[in-house]
Amino acid sequence: MVALDAEQVFAHKWRLLSVGCPKLDEFLGGGVAVRGITEIAGESGSGKTQLCLQMCLSVQYPEINGGLSAGSVYINTEDVFPSRRLHQLIQKFPSRFHSEDTSIQFGNNIFIEHIADVESLKKCVFGQLPQLLAQKSVGLIVVDSIAGVFRADFEPRDSVSRAKEMRAVGGQLHRLADEFQVAIICVNQVTTVINNEPSAGDHTGRKTVAALGLAWANMVTTRLQISRIDRSVTDAKGTTVPVRMLEIIFSPDKPSRSCHFVVTEAGVSAVSNVNE
Repeated sequence: MVALDAEQVFAHKWRLLSVGCPKLDEFLGGGVAVRGITEIAGESGSGKTQLCLQMCLSVQYPEINGGLSAGSVYINTEDVFPSRRLHQLIQKFPSRFHSEDTSIQFGNNIFIEHIADVESLKKCVFGQLPQLLAQKSVGLIVVDSIAGVFRADFEPRDSVSRAKEMRAVGGQLHRLADEFQVAIICVNQVTTVINNEPSAGDHTGRKTVAALGLAWANMVTTRLQISRIDRSVTDAKGTTVPVRMLEIIFSPDKPSRSCHFVVTEAGVSAVSNVNE
């Protein structure tokens, strides 16, 4: 490999994808890395899917706008794909980038796949995805959610078999990220555990952690977690909007920290003036 090739590979390895909000990008050290697996864990209704949909749009912008000039693949394993919400975001999103570019056909660059079980997921990531990535310009793959199939298909006593299948799927996603230079986002559910060291404000003795255990955690490069909190902000119309908290649980190049955001008709955006 010549020096120029090495520099190009290194640059691709550390490319970053905007999440569609400058302040959230800054919090994440520039955005989501185009390497490894980034997990977004959180309880139902916390905003995980909202953030993923927003990235499916931001990836289509050129790199100067934080995108990758590419499409996305959305692997849906749980509920019906939120197409109505996606179209709402498509209408609102360009104004957030102060862009009048109407040449991007956002809806035509999102490839949606519905998956019901682990075997179908394996066929997708080992068969369909490599073929699609070889033929189309794709910069983002979303699995929403990875827990949706692995929790449903395995009983607790099947932990060894489940761990083996998770390592197979996770390993293939890593290979796809390396070979095709795509960002991989895996949405995960959370589970409640006993907290032996509760914080000063925590009187429940419980906390939520990402599901699927250590076997899956070992496949994750960066883990983010979203929580619903008892906070709100007041928007320009005087409406009270619930606040969510985004945490970096672990990352190879970013410290653990947290920030606040809201979900509105226009999408996901960071906030600072949070009401108690």
